[in-house]
Amino acid sequence: MTLTNRPSLARLFAALLLLSSLFMALLGMSASAYFVPAACLLLQAVLVWRGKGLTLFKRIIELNQITGIVLILVLWLGDALHLPKLDISGAMLLGNLLTGGPLMSVLAVPILGALLFGKGLPRWFAANAPSRSGEA
Repeated sequence: MTLTNRPSLARLFAALLLLSSLFMALLGMSASAYFVPAACLLLQAVLVWRGKGLTLFKRIIELNQITGIVLILVLWLGDALHLPKLDISGAMLLGNLLTGGPLMSVLAVPILGALLFGKGLPRWFAANAPSRSGEA
């Protein structure tokens, strides 16, 4: 079953993710590394627009949040914990950029809130999920 009425949150988040992707692509004109987060943001916009791939959608957001939090904590507390600060922060920065970069980190908070506490966005993904009964 496909839900014909796209929820307003799905439209809003798809638009915000698409605008973020375009902004990152513009930054990519100066530093080509920003094309990677632009592609990830575009993928996320397509997933939320179509309402498919909820697991992939959530995992990308969760990885983005984890890498961002670890990056901030290592930069803040790395010397006190006697950790190889530059190695860990470099790896977390790469991981964060692979999963959408800082713009995804900002958008992740309301998106995860809508997925965890809202009803419209989870229903949108559930309505567009492939059926498990084997029907075509």
